Amino acid sequence: MKWRHGVGGLICLFFLLSLPVLAYAEDSKQPEKTPTLDELNSRVADLEDHREFLKDLEDEVKNYRDHVQAEMTSFQDSVQKERDSLFTLFQFFLVLQTALLGAGVAIIYFSIGQTKNDLRKLMESELNQTKKELNNKFKERLEEEKRTLEKQVKNELALALEGYQHQMAKVKSQMEKQYQDMLEQFTRETEQDLVALKKNIENEKTFTSSRIWVMGPGAEIEKMKTEEVDLIRRRGIKHIKVALFDRDQLRQALENHEIDILIYRYVKPVDGSMDQELIAIAKLLIERKDEIPLLVYGANLDKEEMNVLNDYKFLTISNFRMTLISNIFSLAYAFNKQSNQ
Repeated sequence: MKWRHGVGGLICLFFLLSLPVLAYAEDSKQPEKTPTLDELNSRVADLEDHREFLKDLEDEVKNYRDHVQAEMTSFQDSVQKERDSLFTLFQFFLVLQTALLGAGVAIIYFSIGQTKNDLRKLMESELNQTKKELNNKFKERLEEEKRTLEKQVKNELALALEGYQHQMAKVKSQMEKQYQDMLEQFTRETEQDLVALKKNIENEKTFTSSRIWVMGPGAEIEKMKTEEVDLIRRRGIKHIKVALFDRDQLRQALENHEIDILIYRYVKPVDGSMDQELIAIAKLLIERKDEIPLLVYGANLDKEEMNVLNDYKFLTISNFRMTLISNIFSLAYAFNKQSNQ
């Protein structure tokens, strides 16, 4: 309400100040004429009155201005108080809001913390429960797979064992057959080896037991003792008799079957005649129809000698020492009377 009175006063003051101007403007519109003394006195009196009015108006304006100044001061003080009060209230609300905000944040943080802890505990509980369930399911599945696998392995082992037994029986039968065949073959080979060994032993016995008579001129057979006869003895034949020709002794030995091989050392007579001892031995053997090998050791037999010798079927001639040894070895196996008896 106070500010409305101030505005009304200002409007009145503006109207009063405008009156002289309006009066002068009105007078200026009339034609100028020379004022009289009375008129001048009257104007002076008006001006005095107007001056008094202005003075009063000035006092009133001054009073009004003082009043307005006081009102403004009071209004400023009131506004300052209201501002201070509002600022204080704002500070109070700010402090209260800060406190409430802090409390809210603390409550929210505590709630969040509690919720977080509860949520963590809940998640841990759910996780543990899930782990337990998964573990139980895994164990159940593992047991089931184990039983299935054991059953499958058992079946496969049974089948494999059956197949293995069948295969083993088949292999056993084959091995027994092979073993029997090998045993029979080994037995046959062993028997053959034994027969061959026995025969070799007998041949060796026959060979070493062969009885050989060596006859011929005295000088030649003495020479043969240290050469051919010694070579024959070192080959295993021990029964070798070296003697000069004696018809009766030879006949007696033939009758007693004491000779297996008869060797005659032939040397061409100096006069070119036939060797009568060789001819006598051949005729004796032909006469007796013996099957004693006559081995003539020498060369250059003439035709007449060969004609007589050829009548004896068991004649053989050796011109060299090695053929002599070879022929003795062959004849020892073939014409051993002791082994053929």
